Amino acid sequence: MTAETDYAGHNLIRSGRTSDPSGRYYTSPEVSRTLIERINVPKPKLVLELGSGSGALCAAAATRWQAARLITVDTDKCPSKRQSAHSLGQTPQHIHFVHDALDEDLPNKIGVRLGTVDVAVCNPPYIRPRWRADFGCILEDAGLSGALASLHDAGADLLFLAQNLRLLRRKGKLGLILPDGLVTAERFGGVRRALLRQHLIEQVVQLPRGVFKGTEAQTYLAVLSKMAGETDQLTLRQMGPDGQLSSAVDVPQEFAAKRMDYTFHAQASSAQRLQDGYRRIQVGDALTDVIRGSICSSEIGGFPTAVFHLGDFAKPDGENTIRIVPKRFSLSDSAARTMSRNAHLAWPGDILLARVGRNLHNRLALVVHGPCVISDCIFALRATEEHRERLYRFLESDAGQRALATSAHGVAARFLSKRNVLEIQF
Repeated sequence: MTAETDYAGHNLIRSGRTSDPSGRYYTSPEVSRTLIERINVPKPKLVLELGSGSGALCAAAATRWQAARLITVDTDKCPSKRQSAHSLGQTPQHIHFVHDALDEDLPNKIGVRLGTVDVAVCNPPYIRPRWRADFGCILEDAGLSGALASLHDAGADLLFLAQNLRLLRRKGKLGLILPDGLVTAERFGGVRRALLRQHLIEQVVQLPRGVFKGTEAQTYLAVLSKMAGETDQLTLRQMGPDGQLSSAVDVPQEFAAKRMDYTFHAQASSAQRLQDGYRRIQVGDALTDVIRGSICSSEIGGFPTAVFHLGDFAKPDGENTIRIVPKRFSLSDSAARTMSRNAHLAWPGDILLARVGRNLHNRLALVVHGPCVISDCIFALRATEEHRERLYRFLESDAGQRALATSAHGVAARFLSKRNVLEIQF
């Protein structure tokens, strides 16, 4: 993702170019300015931007820190018209290098020693590069190689983060734009934990969807100070489409390691404040089991009985309405015994949730008439009799739908993991 220059007005979400072949998406200079403004360094001597693209981040840096030496690195030359628009071509302190930003030997190629950069800014491309041996060395130098179950899970976002950490001096500042995966995905929990323990993450700002033209990807601004102490409390904010920032939510390290997105923690914090006369519990404490369906979409048409799938959920009709699975999906006892050998079944009393999909938060149904076969896009929540009605009412409510929406991951094809569901409080 690299920054675009065609900004006018105050609305962050606007039309423009989509991604290029290198996986870079374009956004407004307003986001660049917001990131630069949040980096608390009065007079840096050296500012670096890796994967600079049009150089919008470095241009914002040049406007703020006019005496700083500026270095940009990209596999492409900065287009002259964009360079002119950013006024980088008129800045004598600016040097641009045409080189692979993820080269382990980059410091020698650009004449910058490891551990000497005062401020680094970065908007990494949204790609997964073909793995190279030197990627492992970059991650190891940054103290992140042991934070991944597999080094091959590292995408460009993590590799660019690691390369910047190598180049930054102690207590140097890194401001970058991150995709949703590093911030919320379970497989990156070790990375978040390592960053929180090794560095001071000063803040994470959740950007509005649509900032990057051509994708609904959730993105974030993050600012950290290298090796400036552990992050005991992480400050989270959300930016609205008008550029205004929300009030802060402070999250302890142990919770920030699980997720760093504002909407999730703000929802959880709000839920804690509710006084509804009930002791709040986690969904996992109200269940005896969670069943994921086993029939994939391609198998539904040829399956010998009806399979309840995403399109079979009824539309919401108010909090006092119970949406039930239609009778046509119900199996007889004998059919259920036969089908149970080949498929996972939901049984009367089970609460069905969509596991994937853009609108998964408002897809809900209760099994009443009889057992039914469910697709692998659906969870069946088997609640205790004590908690079943209360849980269903919560999931049907606005608060429950917000909880599901904020617990989901992904871009267009959003998804819920079993763990996500179990940790929701109601």
